[in-house]
Amino acid sequence: MAATTRERILDAALELIQRNGFPGTTVTAIEERAGLSPGSGSFYRHFRSKEAVFRAVFERELERAQRHREEFERGPVDEPQDALTRRFLQQLDYMAKVGPLINLLAREHGRFPDLTSRIGDALVDRGIIEEAWHLTRDLPAGPGHGDPRALLTVVVSALSGYHLVQEFFGRSPADVAPDRFAATLAALITASTRDQDGR
Repeated sequence: MAATTRERILDAALELIQRNGFPGTTVTAIEERAGLSPGSGSFYRHFRSKEAVFRAVFERELERAQRHREEFERGPVDEPQDALTRRFLQQLDYMAKVGPLINLLAREHGRFPDLTSRIGDALVDRGIIEEAWHLTRDLPAGPGHGDPRALLTVVVSALSGYHLVQEFFGRSPADVAPDRFAATLAALITASTRDQDGR
């Protein structure tokens, strides 16, 4: 199905703002990149301003990010370490999928603090709370013990750091592939939990 003009404008704005920043992106450039006649005013039939399209891009990308999170593995498991490894790999894949939103946020967070706050709440805070609940429910013999929100904060920080190093340098840190990283993180968590439980 062909993209609507509005979607093409959003795609063009996302690409250009990531590349040139908000101040360096013009309405005319967005029109041209979207396949519209530059300077024709076609943009304004869909958005009243450059800020309006920027906010619409954020809303769309946030909605996509939330849909991606719904794809995570859920449900009780027999082997917590294997399940955690799979979930951590899903989290790394998720971070790659929400990359455009994170790039926008990193580049323009000072310009739009209200959006920064919303994204932090939706992607980080609520994500940690939701995952802590799932781990407590689905993996009762593993990382659900103790302080699951603190544990998930550590996990998210580790996953984010790994992802950012990959993005920045274009390769896995110390050539440790994602599957090795995820398996090691899962092993650390399940081992420390077993120690706490005296198993």
